[in-house]
Amino acid sequence: MKSHPNPRLLRALLPVLALVVTAPAAATGAMPPVKLEQPDQARLGVRIQPATAVRLPPQVTALGRALSPQPWLSLIARLQTAQATAAASAAEAQRLRRLYAAGRNTSLKALQAAQARARADALVRDQLRQVLRLDWGAALAGLKPAQQARLSTRLADGATVLVRADAPAATAGAAPTAATLRALDGGAAITAEVLERAPNVDPELQAPAWLLRVDGADARRLRPGQTLRVWLRLAGTERAAIQVPESAIVRIGGRPYAYVRVVPERFQAHALTLLAPRGDGWAAVTNIAPGAALVVDGADALWWAQQAPSPGRGGKKTGAMRGDGDDD
Repeated sequence: MKSHPNPRLLRALLPVLALVVTAPAAATGAMPPVKLEQPDQARLGVRIQPATAVRLPPQVTALGRALSPQPWLSLIARLQTAQATAAASAAEAQRLRRLYAAGRNTSLKALQAAQARARADALVRDQLRQVLRLDWGAALAGLKPAQQARLSTRLADGATVLVRADAPAATAGAAPTAATLRALDGGAAITAEVLERAPNVDPELQAPAWLLRVDGADARRLRPGQTLRVWLRLAGTERAAIQVPESAIVRIGGRPYAYVRVVPERFQAHALTLLAPRGDGWAAVTNIAPGAALVVDGADALWWAQQAPSPGRGGKKTGAMRGDGDDD
């Protein structure tokens, strides 16, 4: 987590921080630029890097929930038991049929009882297979028994987590190809595999949903029942955006902003529309041009500088927070 600038140091520097307000900025409601001399930039840890252009595919946002593995584990255990029982019953019925056909020591009644038991056990097995398909979808139900067993082991160990993502009703015809997740309290982005359309609809949300799979270290960051933000990637024309590191984002008046150095000692805040988490930051739509001198460290210090009272200007401040989420 990024540390905030030392308040004592900032207070000491406030007398030398000059706020530059231009008439056009005031007229349009844009954030006024801030001036900070280069020695003070170094002392406050202001660091610059060129803004990077990225391409972002179409996407829809969804509400995600990390699913508890318990229902899956319980159902698979019952199914495995039923499969073993059905196999044993079928083998016993086959053995008695051979004995009866050979005229050896078995009766027709015993054979018929064994065959009835085999049919009943097969019905239980098939019913559980249908329940698995109805509850978890064709992709997971279609796994071979050995694959289902391996998945159960990974789910129980926390090495794999299944996530349900409920999207807006208007996206019913969407076909996501990949997904990105993020916890509500922030943190790094998590990549998920899209398994298939969920086999059922949440009765309250009445929205289309998809089943996602997260593996490895990312899976161990999730907990059953955890609510997540989800971005479902779709096929289509990509959109131009700017990559903004998490450390560059500061919230001013409830909106995310990033600072750009326009001349060596002057900085301008630009509003961001955060589209989706990407790498260690966000893909964002903004009027920041690719290659612009983006402030990736020290944005908080610039905001403090923006609060420095200038002659004839009051000291009213606007709240700012480190940006750790989208701008919904």
